[in-house]
Amino acid sequence: MDCTVSVPRNAAGDLETGVRDRLGGADGVDAVEEVDLQGIRPGLNDLTVTVSASLVVDDSAETAARLEDRFGVSEVEVELRTGPP
Repeated sequence: MDCTVSVPRNAAGDLETGVRDRLGGADGVDAVEEVDLQGIRPGLNDLTVTVSASLVVDDSAETAARLEDRFGVSEVEVELRTGPP
């Protein structure tokens, strides 16, 4: 899955933790397995991060919509993979 995530500058932990918290809080996301930070654009109050991530989800059909419902998550592109990589 690829997306853009906004992480507040005052978020606890490091940037990857902020991304994991934002993605993992979406309905239907059981786990955030891998996060690859691909680009960072600083803003006044947050950092906008381009991310490639592997998630474990309970319903793949609704994953993009559920992630985009989260504040600070946009431009979600989901690629469904089943089984081992």
